[in-house]
Amino acid sequence: MEHAAETATESVENLSAVVVGAGSQGRVHALGYLAAPGVTLTGVADVDLSSAEALAGELDIPAVHRDVHDLLAATRPDIVSVCTPPAFHPEVVRSAIAAGARAVHCEKPIALTYGEALEMTATAAGAGVQLTFNLQRRFDPLQRQAREWIAQGEIGDVVTVEGYCPNLFDWGTHILDLILFHRHDAAPQWVLGQIDASVDRYVYGVFTETASLTQVGWADGVRAVVSTGRAPHTPVLHLENDLGLIVQGTQGRADIRGARVVARRFGKDDLVRESPFNTDSSTWDHAVDPSIVAGTAEAIRDLVAALRTGRRPALHAEHGLRGAELIFATYESSRSRRRVPLPLDRMDNALISGRAEGFWSPTGELRSTY
Repeated sequence: MEHAAETATESVENLSAVVVGAGSQGRVHALGYLAAPGVTLTGVADVDLSSAEALAGELDIPAVHRDVHDLLAATRPDIVSVCTPPAFHPEVVRSAIAAGARAVHCEKPIALTYGEALEMTATAAGAGVQLTFNLQRRFDPLQRQAREWIAQGEIGDVVTVEGYCPNLFDWGTHILDLILFHRHDAAPQWVLGQIDASVDRYVYGVFTETASLTQVGWADGVRAVVSTGRAPHTPVLHLENDLGLIVQGTQGRADIRGARVVARRFGKDDLVRESPFNTDSSTWDHAVDPSIVAGTAEAIRDLVAALRTGRRPALHAEHGLRGAELIFATYESSRSRRRVPLPLDRMDNALISGRAEGFWSPTGELRSTY
């Protein structure tokens, strides 16, 4: 993935940005704007005003509001970062567009339903507003290295991709997007999925599966399978890999997880690249993985450059929408007991709708962020 060089126009035009949501990821976005040349971070809003005030005090952000509409009216920003829980993404994105924002950078997961995700992207496109979703792992050096090795044929022709993560709705957003990234964003043809919803489980306040299997198929015969779940209900996803990707090829495989990527080549030495980031979580600033901070900062620099030059941003909304389609298609496949052809034609969240219809009857409760 290449970045456009800064132009004279970029060095002259100053842009203003605000952050909606002052939690952990809101802070990461704020740091990204502070590091972006020619961008002034002018405000932050959060329904928990004390959180907004704490972030503003730490980073010297001038405007602090509880209500997003007050923030937008007071600051009239060029760029709005949406870092609220996903249930509020559509409303905040619409409000930012209505307030005259030129670009909106929204956190994932995109929305609670596929219809809302489509509506958000259509509204932005109709208004001529640049919409991006923060799939910042596309900027991760390990993912980019793996993509380069795969494209060079180091593991031969890609045959299958395996993905593992704690849940489909949140973590799965990244895993599925990275599968698409390594497939050079070729459009899948269908999804076959199965859901276990035996536990009343919520991630960031959204009802999610206890465990799941997703199979994705492309016209060229390549298949991807994603497994989700977490202990104690799903104690082992894979003997060596509970989080990450394995790309299988005709001449080897790329193992992308943790702090390294390894291309295991049949009959040749392995290719290895270690993460350049600090992996000691006990020393992380505000307990946030520095690779997330760095990736988000790169994403922000890229979207700012795209806004100034008119080029397509690396994290264009189309990427997030395609990954969301695979998630909601998995839910629909489990509900309808069929392989779901794409594009997806169901606009709801079949996991939530199916629960209301009696397809799943979870017990107990688990609320967490993963």
